[in-house]
Amino acid sequence: MSMHVDGCQFPCDQQTLTVSFTLQPGETIAIYGPSGSGKSTLFRILAGLSQEGFLSGTYTINGHTVDKLSISERASNISLLFQNPDTQFCMHTPREELLFCLENRAVSPEDMPQRVTEALSFCDIEALADQPLRTLSGGQKQLVALACCLVMDSSYLLLDEPFANLDEQTRIHLIQKLRLLQRTRNIGILLIDHQIAYVTEWVDRWLLIDQQFLSVDQGTILALEASIRQTLSIPEVPRPVQKKNLSDERLLIEHLRFPAGTHTISLPTYAFPAGGMIGIVGKSGIGKSTFLKVLLQEHPYEGTVSIDQKPVISTKQAFKQMSWIMQNPQDQFIAATVADELRAGQQEIPLDTQLAQLDLQGKSQTSPFLLSQGQQRRLAVASFLSRSVPVLLVDEPTYGQDIKQAWQIMQMLSEKANAGTLVLIVSHDTDLLQAFCSQIIDFNHYLLEEPYEKTQSNRQAIRDFSARIGHFFSNK
Repeated sequence: MSMHVDGCQFPCDQQTLTVSFTLQPGETIAIYGPSGSGKSTLFRILAGLSQEGFLSGTYTINGHTVDKLSISERASNISLLFQNPDTQFCMHTPREELLFCLENRAVSPEDMPQRVTEALSFCDIEALADQPLRTLSGGQKQLVALACCLVMDSSYLLLDEPFANLDEQTRIHLIQKLRLLQRTRNIGILLIDHQIAYVTEWVDRWLLIDQQFLSVDQGTILALEASIRQTLSIPEVPRPVQKKNLSDERLLIEHLRFPAGTHTISLPTYAFPAGGMIGIVGKSGIGKSTFLKVLLQEHPYEGTVSIDQKPVISTKQAFKQMSWIMQNPQDQFIAATVADELRAGQQEIPLDTQLAQLDLQGKSQTSPFLLSQGQQRRLAVASFLSRSVPVLLVDEPTYGQDIKQAWQIMQMLSEKANAGTLVLIVSHDTDLLQAFCSQIIDFNHYLLEEPYEKTQSNRQAIRDFSARIGHFFSNK
């Protein structure tokens, strides 16, 4: 009884990789390697989502050749958590998504409610069960996607960056619960996670991608991670200084109050200077990404948002003064190729230089949608950096990146800040924020456990109407 992969070859980025391993029930194997090195590609092949499959070698599950298993039999053996949960959903709400999973497994309708309830409870998302998936945060969607994997009751789980959008407390709690479930159900888990410090006690064995897949011990992985970190330079970060006059303020928010899910966020007055890098942290689903939408006039709020001492009152005005790098890079791509996407940003840097900086050599004519998740995120960041705006809003820019590439992205943002742009960064990677940011705001301190009740002024009503109308026409 095992997942057995012996001498299996598959193409990845103009090379052929060979992988061999045996995953026993109840065991955890983690894969370590740079972004775009073939980890997610391997997962898709193992789950049967690649038409090409393995070029050669032997791949069996519990003694059965996987190619000869029916779709139903394969689903009973393997569940895959996608790196981007948005690409995994088909239905409107988490409950409907879970029921859809069970329908595809031909589970008896009488058994469905109990299994759905157990999956929701395990991931602590009962309160989200009937909310539209499109309204959930990235971290909440990740928990829903995990619940979908667990409700299938498969023998083996392939987890691709399962905790990347989760806050530290939720991540640690979920890992503890997964370890207990793994022992109870005897589940084999294959894991991709760039935040290796959180999983060292969980992982039994490691696979290292270094041109090929190598089986290594944990000491080798930790030593490699440490050596990479030693090569990274600590940036010079400008720290907050006492404002001498009002003109130093690039962005001013005054008594901001807005709804975020079932609760309310109430912020005091903050004044952010030009050239600052501001980190925004807080538990998953608290309203960090919603705050960026508030600044862009795409979400209702009370209070005042001003840029360079002028109130921002419309979506059109906001997008003239701010750039927004979204949490899901696929939502912002507008060109057919990587080269055209970079040119759309009117970059002055030569294309070959940009591709080298982004580690995207040989990808100039590739569709952005065919890149790995990590590559897509780097492209999304780079394509917006050349736009000259007072404020840059960045949502989870280092998600899916190895430590070296995450550092490079933060350095790119730091250079943008040094040129005078105020950069606001939403992230769960507190280590990176502490290294680069001049100020970190924890939204956990501003959470009100109560529904949002709007006391709307005439000015606020006009602003909300303008935001709705602007959003309507922007989607045409």
